[in-house]
Amino acid sequence: MERASAGNLLMLRLDHDEDVLGSISKAVAQEESTLVLVLGIGMIHQFELGYFDRGVYLRKSFSEPFELLSMQGSVAVEGEPRVHVHATVADKEHNAFGGHLLSGRAWMSNEIGFLRLDGHRSSRVLDPGKKVGVLHIE
Repeated sequence: MERASAGNLLMLRLDHDEDVLGSISKAVAQEESTLVLVLGIGMIHQFELGYFDRGVYLRKSFSEPFELLSMQGSVAVEGEPRVHVHATVADKEHNAFGGHLLSGRAWMSNEIGFLRLDGHRSSRVLDPGKKVGVLHIE
């Protein structure tokens, strides 16, 4: 993994087979802010996407490489980083689909950017009615 930062911006380049979500968590754990926006592109393999349906993720796993067309989300860094990232991917036939990125490994390389929002505190708190951890911003 390569890392560069300036001001409120951080950029990562992941090498082949690095854990995408683990690398995001590791990168933002060092940040002083507690709210970070995430975006990324590249290719991904050995990944799992989820569709959130009334408190349960409908999961689908993929082993082969796909284009990572877009990855976006947020990280609440109050305590342990809580990564919430969605991804849109495309197969060799140019079919695109997406969902909540539950796991995945970089294929060849990933480029991931971060925007730190200074002066804000955030956390994810379980909302019993929604059955999901909801982002709270102060």
